Amino acid sequence: MTEETITFSLLGMTGSWYGVFVAWGVLLTLIFFARYCKIEGVRPGTAPLFAVLAIPLGLLCSRLLFCLLDFRFLGMFSLRAAAMFWGGGFSMVGALLGAALAAVLTARIQRVRPVTLLNILAASIFFFICCERIAEQFTELLGRSRPLTTDWLANSFLAEFDGYDGLLRTYVLEAVTAAALAIYMAARVTRRGTVRGCLIAGMLLLGCTQVFWESLRFDRHIRYSFISLQQILYALMFAVPLVYCAAKCGKKQVVTALIVCAALVGAVVGLEFAIDRSSISDLLLYIPYALILAVPAVLGLRYQKRSGLQ
Repeated sequence: MTEETITFSLLGMTGSWYGVFVAWGVLLTLIFFARYCKIEGVRPGTAPLFAVLAIPLGLLCSRLLFCLLDFRFLGMFSLRAAAMFWGGGFSMVGALLGAALAAVLTARIQRVRPVTLLNILAASIFFFICCERIAEQFTELLGRSRPLTTDWLANSFLAEFDGYDGLLRTYVLEAVTAAALAIYMAARVTRRGTVRGCLIAGMLLLGCTQVFWESLRFDRHIRYSFISLQQILYALMFAVPLVYCAAKCGKKQVVTALIVCAALVGAVVGLEFAIDRSSISDLLLYIPYALILAVPAVLGLRYQKRSGLQ
């Protein structure tokens, strides 16, 4: 990564702008985590303890998941190579899992209900995601799309050129989405005076939106053929709370949720194949793509409300 990121020099030391923005995202997340801890009235010291655990665990899980899932890295896998994290190679899903693990461990130590800290984490983590996506502009190809064929888009501020083709700055769209979700969560907590239900809502909204954005990415990051493994993990992220909330409503709702998930898998695979292999305009394919992904999000939030889990 050191050869593929934009660096700067300060007091004789070399730094990475990518690292600066990621660190800023971590700081913002910890600030809002502490704020939401006060709202929920959890034990003093919970936020600092979470910070001490979350930073190393997030880094470790992010690196570990990348090493285990990226086919290019697996071809040269070794413990020494895995430990060389400064060379790049991380997974956003892994970072989120590490933060969740830190929240659970903090809850056990502080004798707080784990779901409370997971709700707090879900309400604050979007600040980190937003800053990390912004940081991708300082990398070589991370967060860019396949070459654009739509002229009006290729000539817009959302595109950049690699010397041959126009590439969509997908990271901009992901950053805007994460910022919108961070604002939504902050407004939700302020309006209700509690973080209750943020975990389910956050998983539903992040999972559905990120499945879409992962499709636009074409940086070969943890990807086999035209399928991104992180895309599958994000799909599980919204499917689990959808089925869980449905189970709290009744058997009929569970059947509906399972049918929606199964139909969605078939539709997404078909659309991904068409986007990658057919001559149909990508724009025409991404419109139904976005619409079908809105279904589990809306259905999940509806079930959450009906089940009293919000």
